Amino acid sequence: MQRSVRGTAIALLAIAIGGLAYPIEAQAARDVLRIRLDGPMAEAPSDAAGFMALLEERELNTFYDRVSGIRKAAHDPDIAGLVLIVEHPLLSFAQVDEFTDAIKEFKAKNKPVYCYLDYATNLSYALATAADHITIAENSVVAIEGLRAELSFYKGLLDKIGVEAQLLHCGAYKSALEPFTRTAPSPEAAENVNWLLDGLYERWVSLIAENRGLSVEEVKRLIDTSPIVSSEALDAKLVDEVSSFPAFKKRMLKEFGSDTTFLKRYEEDGGIELDTENPFTLFVQLMQILEPGAESAAPRVGLVYVDGAIMVGPSDEGPFGSTAGSTSVRSALEQAREDDDIRAVVLRVSSPGGSAVASDIIWDAARRCGEEKPLIVSMGGVAASGGYYVSIPADTIFADPSTITASIGVVGGKFVWKELMEEKLGITTTEFKRGAHSDLMTLNRHWTAEEEAAVQGLLDKIYDQFKGRIVESRGDRLKKDLEKMAGGRVYTGAQALELGLVDELGGLNDALDFAARKAGLGSDYEVRVLPRPSDLAHFVNVMQKLSGKDQHDEFEIRLRARLMADPLISGVWPLMRELAPQQVQDLLRHMHDLTILHRERVGCFMPFVPRIR
Repeated sequence: MQRSVRGTAIALLAIAIGGLAYPIEAQAARDVLRIRLDGPMAEAPSDAAGFMALLEERELNTFYDRVSGIRKAAHDPDIAGLVLIVEHPLLSFAQVDEFTDAIKEFKAKNKPVYCYLDYATNLSYALATAADHITIAENSVVAIEGLRAELSFYKGLLDKIGVEAQLLHCGAYKSALEPFTRTAPSPEAAENVNWLLDGLYERWVSLIAENRGLSVEEVKRLIDTSPIVSSEALDAKLVDEVSSFPAFKKRMLKEFGSDTTFLKRYEEDGGIELDTENPFTLFVQLMQILEPGAESAAPRVGLVYVDGAIMVGPSDEGPFGSTAGSTSVRSALEQAREDDDIRAVVLRVSSPGGSAVASDIIWDAARRCGEEKPLIVSMGGVAASGGYYVSIPADTIFADPSTITASIGVVGGKFVWKELMEEKLGITTTEFKRGAHSDLMTLNRHWTAEEEAAVQGLLDKIYDQFKGRIVESRGDRLKKDLEKMAGGRVYTGAQALELGLVDELGGLNDALDFAARKAGLGSDYEVRVLPRPSDLAHFVNVMQKLSGKDQHDEFEIRLRARLMADPLISGVWPLMRELAPQQVQDLLRHMHDLTILHRERVGCFMPFVPRIR
């Protein structure tokens, strides 16, 4: 496989050499980091995402790349400032928290941060407020209209087609599969959503107020009068300037100097210098770049990702998101445990849960790793249910204030489609069996009372195991009786800290720094992502640098963000590209969960992943 990838890389490089229009110059003495945020940002590195980024000629950066790049640039004397172009980033509240912390670290070094917005939404504006100076397009809108959560329910559809959901759960608040049994949330589920929304809303408002020097009351008043046109936003001190994008570019050249080099990403080695005058020499240089060099034996911190729905088997990336496979995560944790150069491990968890079996496999691998070296968990946007389960073995759990976590509980069940098949479609089925429970998960009939009791008993055992793991690991760190915090209840990171379910508020870089200190590495340490990036990932990285678009640019801004400034298109665009696909994605996620239940009987799913806007 490696030969195939390398052969493909050589062939593509040969094509690329002929298309190089200009050499890649060394970094100038005065540089400004220019970051454009648009669309989703992956937590874990991915070959598929990298190759698509290369084909679409767009930047490839993981969330960690972006945040750590800002932090490193803060301490580089050659970096004079930071320019943010915030278009339509699909970030979680927790990721906004981490970006804000990194930008504050940058500003603490007396380096200015400027931000340009074509159009401002709840999250994009919250992110922009971390900058010293915000410019918004003329005749645009600051649409900070407040937060709302959506939950979709499918029982009405199932009733129409003759399918009944027979589902069980442990914990009154464990409402993961309610969409298939109800047409509206249960009182407990509604209470959970409101509790979560309260925490996120207060954090969001306080972030805007703190960053813009406004009172919380004033920010809430502005939210209740939103949407706010650009000129009124300027008067309200929500932004600092209203102008066009070309005018913003001229301002940046004036502020930093006409000879300033704007860099798309921060690299400590100053980038790649190639001899484009001599094709033979250039080709030799490219081959040397593609050939992975020998790694230093310096002590380092290992970084392992649990990104996406937790499944048994290898990790995978499909059209609707990644999965965290127990086989892949266990292998990565084993590599980290056995590697003497890795002195501490950070497990980055960004998952709503999934398979109870896979969660326990990852829990066990994390436990064994934590017995031999410091193991720290960093929670991303969501680390709930199975995502919380795999976090339990950590010495210390970091969560962002807006992380969605906990959801301690389990669910199980199946669908019954007898009415659909026989009465509506005319399809009859005859079954033959050996063994009293061989047809336990058949879709052709309901459970008997004895069968339902057996499934509920299995759920109870796994639920008790889940709670037992928490008590064993966290012990007296819990601030309340676990039963009063479990049952499927969901909390923000800030709320979870008060309850003792997590230990610290902070992002991925905070967790890495903490792990390095625990291992006695100090502040100068390396990070090794496990599993190691593939040859294809290395090739994609090199090709992006060769294009020249990876480093220097002219403040380009995408058409989508320009269109969002038009009120009509801004209304239609979310419907076409976000609202309907998100609802489809929700349904597919639920079907994904049901597949786990059909195979494993029990699952650790978050009660809901509400669409909060």
